[in-house]
Amino acid sequence: MLALIAACTFGTVTLLVVGLTMKSEREIMQERMRAHSQVGQAGPSVVELDLEAAFRERILLPLLRRLADIGMRFTPSGAIQAIEEKLETAGRPWNLGGREFMGLRVLSIALFTILGIVSAKFVDTSPLLKFVLLIIIIFVGVILPDYLLQRAVNHRQFRIRRALADTLDLLSVSVEAGLGLDGAMQKVIEKLKGPLSEEMERALQEMQIGKLRADALKDMAKRVKVQELSTFVAAVCQADQLGVSIAKVLRVQSETLRTQRSQRARETAARLPVKMLFPLVIFIFPVILVVLAVPGAILIARAFGIGK
Repeated sequence: MLALIAACTFGTVTLLVVGLTMKSEREIMQERMRAHSQVGQAGPSVVELDLEAAFRERILLPLLRRLADIGMRFTPSGAIQAIEEKLETAGRPWNLGGREFMGLRVLSIALFTILGIVSAKFVDTSPLLKFVLLIIIIFVGVILPDYLLQRAVNHRQFRIRRALADTLDLLSVSVEAGLGLDGAMQKVIEKLKGPLSEEMERALQEMQIGKLRADALKDMAKRVKVQELSTFVAAVCQADQLGVSIAKVLRVQSETLRTQRSQRARETAARLPVKMLFPLVIFIFPVILVVLAVPGAILIARAFGIGK
């Protein structure tokens, strides 16, 4: 029974990892278009590309799309759009699109339902406990993909929030040295690596193809959904409209951001005693009580002749 449960769990985790690391349909189409856009070169045919594609792209990706069609029947109409926005905020983790993620969610529910039925069948307990075990396992399958996606979103936002102060310092120094804001952003892309640099590179590419700088920066803030970055973008756009010096705005934003980061660090340090109270009461104080009280209890027992 344990071997069967372990095998089902291993298979579920393996399929989830494979599904989360597969390429999206858009990236596959872009690769094929680049392969066929070589002028003067005889590129491989579509059939050859399909045969050379990985197993996950030939089988698992279409499977997720079909499962997504099933899941969309039981979800609201705007579910795919909400998933797409969340994937954008997370930086397109695992190269997934909205439909692929929906199919992954359906696959997770199906696999964990099978695992729950098998576990409930072979666990020797009351029917009520079997039903509770089944519900818990299915619930894990329902929330697991969304939990992983939300974790990716939180981690990326944390990295952007942590790198924003250094990025603003570099922008401020570059602008004061004579570069424009676009050139300063290019300098940030060259010197710093991370999700914030990637978002700036995308915004800079959008500006190069004709989008207004204010619109590109606002779209970047909308994708990232970090309050500090949204405040910075709003200040830059306002300074651009009013003709205020960008260097001064960047300097003020950098100082404000560092002050806010220092305040958050102090708030976190102030909450530490409260957080440490529970492990102290549960784990530390009982041990200290045993160490201090047991020798005294033994001496008192010997003094009264107990245990002789």
